[in-house]
Amino acid sequence: MKSLTIYWSRVFRSLAGILLLFSCLNLSAQQDPVFNQYMNNLLTIQPAYAGMSGYVNMTALSRIQWVGFDGAPNTNTFTIQGPFKKYNVGLGLSIISDRFGPVRQTGVYADYSYRVLLENDTYFSFGMKGGFNRYEALMTDLVVHDPSDPVAAFDINKKYLPNFGIGFIWHADQFFLGASVPKIFKNKINSDSGATIYQEEMNFYAMGGYVLDVNDFIKFKPTVLARWSENTPTIIDFSANGLFYDRVWLGATYRMKNSYGLLFQIYVTNSIKLGYAYDLTSFRPSQYNAGTHEFMLSYDFPVVRKRFCRFTPRYF
Repeated sequence: MKSLTIYWSRVFRSLAGILLLFSCLNLSAQQDPVFNQYMNNLLTIQPAYAGMSGYVNMTALSRIQWVGFDGAPNTNTFTIQGPFKKYNVGLGLSIISDRFGPVRQTGVYADYSYRVLLENDTYFSFGMKGGFNRYEALMTDLVVHDPSDPVAAFDINKKYLPNFGIGFIWHADQFFLGASVPKIFKNKINSDSGATIYQEEMNFYAMGGYVLDVNDFIKFKPTVLARWSENTPTIIDFSANGLFYDRVWLGATYRMKNSYGLLFQIYVTNSIKLGYAYDLTSFRPSQYNAGTHEFMLSYDFPVVRKRFCRFTPRYF
């Protein structure tokens, strides 16, 4: 028991170290979409997650933000990922469609991870992602008070911005710690005069989670996801979830100085999981919208080649 206490003490000290390290960096603008069910959408920001579960998985997630607020963000993602070559290699594909106001973005990224077995049945996984983001802004569709405003004078039509990212995760069956930078290139879109009208920025992430056995029927899972970028506030998501009879997840989420909400997920079968999350903004504009809805559908393919699968519970 003493050795187990020392082991998990090291786990939590490692997480604290990651958060402290990233808090000292000078970072850039936050542009990536945010999710309450981020643990089911981790591949979009963390390439090292590819294949980590041990199953071939497809997940679709739709986020309808700030219902009733004109031009509010609407984000849809689709991911597919799984292990390859006896769990050492993971492959994945992420597709992200994001709309807010006049802006339309579609990102397509391929993910690759390689993991190494360490002592105490833990793994270290390193990942890379590469792809592109298609950006367009229909500025001329806006209703403006000043027709001479140069910002709304022309559209940005389907600019393709290539990019790549990296990440790592240290994990076992009931915990994980990780960090990632999903976009490294600072792509720019310039006007005819040479002025920068849009620029992709580096976003830095740190993440972690732990599963505690409360009893034979209930498990408790706290998780955290922190994001840093230049010229915008640090965003930290906290969630606390209970798993009941290995079938139903119930939990709450809190995004610092931004929103709070509830989530519900259920395994309809051993392969199909449905999820729903709802949150409200904690700042003043909450009176102008009816909250945010998230819908999630996840499917694990039946295992055909047993050597690919580790047969561990799907906690992360």
